[in-house]
Amino acid sequence: MKGTLGITVCVAALMAANAATAQELVIWHDKGDDGLAMIEEMSALFEAQHPGVTVTSLSYPTEQWFNRSIAGLNTNTGPDILFNDNNRIATIQQSTGRLCSVADLVDALPDGDRAYITDGDIASATLEGDIIMMPFQRVVIGWGARQSWLDAVGEEYPETWDDMIRIAQLFQDTDPDGNGEDDTFGVALQAGSAPSMIGAGTRMFAIAGNGVPYDIMNTDAEIVITDPTVADPTIGILQLFTEHGLVSPDTVNHNFTDMYQLIEGGRVGFFRVGNWNVAKWDREALEGDYVVGPYPSHIEGQPGHMLVNTVRGMAVPCDGDNVDLARDFVSFIVSQEAQQASLDHMGGVVRDDLDISGVTPGLTPFVSGEYPMATDSFMASIHPWYPELEEAYYRHLIDAVSNPPQDWDAWLQATAEDLQNTVAELQN
Repeated sequence: MKGTLGITVCVAALMAANAATAQELVIWHDKGDDGLAMIEEMSALFEAQHPGVTVTSLSYPTEQWFNRSIAGLNTNTGPDILFNDNNRIATIQQSTGRLCSVADLVDALPDGDRAYITDGDIASATLEGDIIMMPFQRVVIGWGARQSWLDAVGEEYPETWDDMIRIAQLFQDTDPDGNGEDDTFGVALQAGSAPSMIGAGTRMFAIAGNGVPYDIMNTDAEIVITDPTVADPTIGILQLFTEHGLVSPDTVNHNFTDMYQLIEGGRVGFFRVGNWNVAKWDREALEGDYVVGPYPSHIEGQPGHMLVNTVRGMAVPCDGDNVDLARDFVSFIVSQEAQQASLDHMGGVVRDDLDISGVTPGLTPFVSGEYPMATDSFMASIHPWYPELEEAYYRHLIDAVSNPPQDWDAWLQATAEDLQNTVAELQN
């Protein structure tokens, strides 16, 4: 009896000790099945180094993620870690102010990990001078073309803007899909909102195509749209709607989903390709019938770039139950083994020393280092009012599509002056 009692006491004590040391980290994100699978693999690696620790991730639709995260942080009922795009993490911090700085974690990374985080990554992770997330995934965007259509019109992937216009006209006029119908368009864009027309349009062709750092305003709050390196691609985009007529007439109302329906329906020759698209487009939808490269350049002799459009990271709420352990995890996600899981499941990484032999053909150009990368200026992280400036600019852009000016340069100069006045109002 005494022996049995002694065993029971020991077992109870052991269970109590294990319960006392067991810890669970909870991560909230909006990345669906791919994000769940990535974190599951990362978690297994992390848990092997931290016995007694479990890591659980939950994915919510984006709006629900926003609402839950803000409410959870404001009531101390949130997760241990938030994972999302830099602009969404910044919105959470602006709404709650409850995310802890991770600047010390970035500084403390082993040299072999820290070397892969660029100044652009840090800029994306910074809000009002403080690093609020650990950057570990780059959302990279390239320019794509239907390979079978290029073959049909006897052309190669375009290097310059003029090349693209010429080929796009062929895509639109010569029935490249061979269905005997006049139902193809040269270029797929979206223009139903400021993020669509600017973030997914003019910004990409200016920054990626011409390799310039800013597309509307520089860090000194000076409007730069009249600089030729920005003006040429901006007017060029607008002329796709007007003089050239190489986009669907419905593009002025299109959002991401509408644009993708045209692309995946096989009705356009040129289109944006993100590293998140290729897993699907290689095995279904386009079935690999596309080629990805840099954005075409307006500048003679200037190679086009791909664009680091967004950087994703993980942030640590200051009032979480396991802050120290959460900080350990967000440092771990830059390690080579964690980055390999990020590549395999989501196609986005910051390291370039990973095994890419298993990636799909569509993803290879994004991770091979073949093309130079330009980085979005992430101006909203410096000036919180920047989205309001974009909205003002969008109104000018969409009006120019509806009522094309006789003199594009004069229109651009007048628009720049109006935007500079808007900046002055927003700064006050």
